[in-house]
Amino acid sequence: MTQVTMTDDSTEQEPPDPAEVERGFRKLYWSFGLKVLAGLLVFVALWFIPLPSKWIAIPFIALGGWLVLVNLKAIELTSRAQNAYKHGPEDETPVALQESGERVLHYTGFVLLFATMLAISLLGRVVENIVEEMRWVMLSGTFGLLVAALVLWWAKQRFPLYFRNNEKRAASILGLFFGTVGLCVLVPAWVDRHSAADRTERRRYALEDTGSNIKTGSKYLHLYYPGQAEHTFRIQVRSKELEAAKGRDSVDLLIGIGDLGFSHVLEVGE
Repeated sequence: MTQVTMTDDSTEQEPPDPAEVERGFRKLYWSFGLKVLAGLLVFVALWFIPLPSKWIAIPFIALGGWLVLVNLKAIELTSRAQNAYKHGPEDETPVALQESGERVLHYTGFVLLFATMLAISLLGRVVENIVEEMRWVMLSGTFGLLVAALVLWWAKQRFPLYFRNNEKRAASILGLFFGTVGLCVLVPAWVDRHSAADRTERRRYALEDTGSNIKTGSKYLHLYYPGQAEHTFRIQVRSKELEAAKGRDSVDLLIGIGDLGFSHVLEVGE
C-alpha cells in the first residue's frame, strides 16, 4: 500500500521592514503634530486679533481646543504603539516596588508640574510686567531647558531602570522636564522683581492701546517709549488702572531695575 503524505502549501509572512515601520510612525507624528499646531495657531490668532464680542470667540476656542486635545491624545497612543513595537509590552512594576530613589523621582515629576501650574497663576503677572518680557522668556527659558536636560541626564544615569517603558513614568518624566523649565522662568522673575525695589525711577511711556484678554479676563496696557523704535510692549494691570488709562496718550510707570538688569513695572501712575 502506498502512503500518500499531504503537505499544506503555506507561505510564511515576512516580518515588516523596521525602516518602513519607523517611516509610518514619523508620518503619523507629522500628521497629528501639524493638527496640534493648527489648533495652537487658532489660540494665537485669538490672542492678537481683537473681536467685537467674546461670544464670537467661543466656536474658535472650541475648534482650537478640539484640534489640540484630540491630536495630543493621538500622539500619545502612537507613542505607546511605537514603544510597544520597539520594546515590547509596558513594564507594569508598581511604584511601591521600585527602589526609594525611583519613587522619589516619580513623585517629584508630578509635584514639579503641579508647582509650575500654581506658579503660573501666582507669578505669571510678574513675568508679563517685565519691560523686556520676550528677552526674559527666551533667556530664562533657554536656561531652564539646559537645567531640565541636565536633570534628566543625571536621572537616567542614576536610575536607568526607571526609564523603562511605562505610561505613568513617561508622564512623570514630562512633568519633571516641563516643571523645571517653567519654574526657571517664573521663580527668578519673582526674585528679580523683589530686588528691583531698591533701584526705582519714574518713566513716562506713550499709551498705544488698551485691551483685555477675553479668555482670561486679564487687562493690558500697550505702551512704547517715545524715541525708541521697536520698543512696544504690554503690561498687565488691574481694572481700575485700565479705566484710569483710557482716553489718555501716556502713563507714568514706576520702574525698578533688578539685580539681573531687567526692568520691572512696579506701579502704574494715576
